[in-house]
Amino acid sequence: MGKDRTPIRTCVVCGQKKTKSTLLRMALDCREKGRIVLDLQQVREGRGAYVCPGCLPRLRFTRRVQKAFRNRANGLADEIFMSEQLITKR
Repeated sequence: MGKDRTPIRTCVVCGQKKTKSTLLRMALDCREKGRIVLDLQQVREGRGAYVCPGCLPRLRFTRRVQKAFRNRANGLADEIFMSEQLITKR
């Protein structure tokens, strides 16, 4: 693997491929019984999915999002909608 390779990820809302550093990572929170939370530091264990900051307001618990977590997710955590306001203000 070359040194100049940058990881590419796909947004679960719009489907565009972008560099990993420009997207927000979501992960499952074991304490919230499988709820999807934002992982802004990208340190949570397990499978993750990515969303564009601009697509965050349009994020819904759809089949595409459920499939990204291999049908283990039970819904979106309320924290995502509170974080959305902070991220879009930047």
